[in-house]
Amino acid sequence: MSAPFYIGQRLKGKLNWYNITKHLKIVFGWQGVRIEARELTTCTNSERSQTGQSVVIKSVRHFRLENERDVLKQFQGRSPFIRPLIDEIIEPQDPPAIVVKFLDDHLLNATTSKHLSKHEIKYVARRVLQALSVLHRDGFVHTDIKPDNILVNYRTGAGSIRFTDVQLADCGSTVPACSKYAKDGDLIGAPIWRSPEAQLQIGWDTSTDIWSFGAMVCVYTRHAFVIGF
Repeated sequence: MSAPFYIGQRLKGKLNWYNITKHLKIVFGWQGVRIEARELTTCTNSERSQTGQSVVIKSVRHFRLENERDVLKQFQGRSPFIRPLIDEIIEPQDPPAIVVKFLDDHLLNATTSKHLSKHEIKYVARRVLQALSVLHRDGFVHTDIKPDNILVNYRTGAGSIRFTDVQLADCGSTVPACSKYAKDGDLIGAPIWRSPEAQLQIGWDTSTDIWSFGAMVCVYTRHAFVIGF
């Protein structure tokens, strides 16, 4: 199966035009091809000339894309630590696609070559907790807290902390704690970060995010961490 979008293709959004410059990741699954991310440069509506701003296009024929769009709209502008929705693609209409902010990397990649320092752990943790606080105040559960869903921009020049921006991403499976998914204990997240109640499928709420967050912090602070499931 081939990707539904090609390098050089121009897509029309509700607010702007976008020119595909790079395939970031292509995943085959769910209902056909899933284009998880595209690196793009924006174009003006009038001349459609490249302006150089990089964004990401997420495209998949799956309800999670629509859910992510709706969740991001609800929380738009309420936290600088949740990756924002920038636009929605309207041409072509199929496959559906949304435009989100581009960041340099995710935490999993950022820590493969160099461990996080104590200051960096605090810096990242504070921002992730603030993002979760906004979601949880409205009764929403992210459900998939893990290093590769925490995006970062790298700092240029010297400094004790490598990062500038830190944003929580991938709200495709974010749902209210009062939803049927939560009450029925639907299996969520990656096994290594999954809370006991989610693993046992006995119902979960916002506390499952805190478990996943705590497990991640334990790993990065090199504390003993036992997975017993």
